[in-house]
Amino acid sequence: MKKFLIISTLLFIVSVGCKKENVGGGGLCACSPVRRPEVNLVIKNTNGDDLLNDKTTGSYTKDRIAVYRKDGNSNVIPMDFAIRPGFSYGNEKFNFNSLFLGNLTFLQKTPADVIYLKLGEKEVRELRLQLNQGKYEVEKVMIGNEEAVKDSGTVSRYAAVFYLIQ
Repeated sequence: MKKFLIISTLLFIVSVGCKKENVGGGGLCACSPVRRPEVNLVIKNTNGDDLLNDKTTGSYTKDRIAVYRKDGNSNVIPMDFAIRPGFSYGNEKFNFNSLFLGNLTFLQKTPADVIYLKLGEKEVRELRLQLNQGKYEVEKVMIGNEEAVKDSGTVSRYAAVFYLIQ
């Protein structure tokens, strides 16, 4: 019984004593969640139809999309991406599919890097992402010379969603 009490007390002290992310200054510790920058890009046509939904005429399937970046020597580095279906949290629903880019940690070291997006037979578009360094979140997405619209509705509490309209 003594061993159990000692171990329980030790675990309690460690869990209370560990510094959490952005609490009291300093960096992360082993108790802090790992946060990586990620972006969700909804692609719609001018009518507002979801172009990542295979039921929409003229939609893009994963095999017709290419996402890549170039290193300092102009070598093409393919990037992993996924097409996420719409989601819901309780009564709140988001009905659009989104192109999800999750492995963006390279932007923390080289924020000027450009991501290239090719949709079907369309010409390649440049994506430039601006990070909020404090939270490691994507604040702004530039597609070519235009800023993508960021969702500011209820979905913004759960994910950073940007819109590309073709």
